[in-house]
Amino acid sequence: MSAPDAKSPPPVLPAIEPQPPALPTVLGPGTPICLIGMMGCGKSTVGRRIANLLGRVFIDADRELEARCGVPVSTIFELEGEDGFRRRESHLIDELTRREGIVLATGGGAVTVAQNREFMRARCFVVYLQAGAGELWHRLRNDRVRPLLQTADPRARILELVSTRDPLYRETAHRVVRTSRHPVERTAIDILAVLPPPLQPTDPQP
Repeated sequence: MSAPDAKSPPPVLPAIEPQPPALPTVLGPGTPICLIGMMGCGKSTVGRRIANLLGRVFIDADRELEARCGVPVSTIFELEGEDGFRRRESHLIDELTRREGIVLATGGGAVTVAQNREFMRARCFVVYLQAGAGELWHRLRNDRVRPLLQTADPRARILELVSTRDPLYRETAHRVVRTSRHPVERTAIDILAVLPPPLQPTDPQP
């Protein structure tokens, strides 16, 4: 038997992971599409593109919370701590997941609250944009804004967050789409491909 070729490239993982077909309790043309995943995975950028393609309104939960509070997320963390921020975030997610016709990008830690996971999975079609810790570090290594990365070893912090949150993302999501280093358009097309029929574009925008 010949030895395996040491130079053979690693197998290419599919962009879309298989996922059980369980869907929201009520699924119709206006059902919110919710993007979840780690900070830096591209939720906001991809979400805007998806909203444009589907003729929907895009909402970034963190930016919406900042607009309502009048201060950046980092200031909310500083004044109220993470617990205070999560309480505000949960109230907002409860409201936004009831809104029809939107594409919602949540904060990376929204899934750490069980009630948020329940709201999103029951009321929205949820897509987990999955990216590995190495890719996230590449994207976030120069970040000086996100509160959870303001540590002595932000790379280790990313590894820790991926380890603890990945199971929660998978528990919440109806589908998992890998982002890797794919361009935004490729990821948007992958997401359109996994949307159930009621959410498919009837007259997609260019």
